[in-house]
Amino acid sequence: MIFPSDWFDAAACNLAWLLLTALLAYTARPAYRALQQYRSAAALAILILTAAWSLTAAPDSGQLGGMSYHLLALNLTALMLGAPAALWLAALLLLPYLYFFGGGIQAYPVNALALLLPPLAVHLLARSAVARLPANLFIFIFVNGFLASALGIIATGLVLVSILDAADIFTAEVLWSTAFPVFFLLAWAEAFLSGITTAIFIALRPHWLNTFDDRRYLKSQNQIW
Repeated sequence: MIFPSDWFDAAACNLAWLLLTALLAYTARPAYRALQQYRSAAALAILILTAAWSLTAAPDSGQLGGMSYHLLALNLTALMLGAPAALWLAALLLLPYLYFFGGGIQAYPVNALALLLPPLAVHLLARSAVARLPANLFIFIFVNGFLASALGIIATGLVLVSILDAADIFTAEVLWSTAFPVFFLLAWAEAFLSGITTAIFIALRPHWLNTFDDRRYLKSQNQIW
């Protein structure tokens, strides 16, 4: 869901610019190291993000007219490169996305914060939880791949709809009874995309999944499932 520039005043956009700039500055060093070290995974992540964001559904009329939906693939990108690099890649790709699909550069920081932070926050929580669980491949794939992706897109929907409700862009009834439930449907597709790809990478290309520690999960004394 992309916010057009005319939905927010200049003060809100300026505050969002400050928050986004501070966050990007804070994560710049680890993001740069990851992108330099994992160049092949970074190139693949760009393709995955581009493909996922291109799958856009935008009703022209009705209660949902003016809204657009697409997959995020941010949890998968964070599994490949880490959260800081995923934030930077997605923030950079969001600029041409807004140019081609509308929204305007003025609302860029609002869109970036609302779209990118919720799934990455869920990703970090999921990784923290998995680190405390037994070293089991099924747990890694299910929690980090499937569950984190589904919860990430639901959290994103909650943030987006809450912002629209606070900005009084649409009526609360339309937002919470019609717009928000769509994210539960998207969560299935997001979970399938991230979970299946995570399993494939672990089996065939573990070097593309740089948050996966094969020394922890593939020890000879560990059972795979």
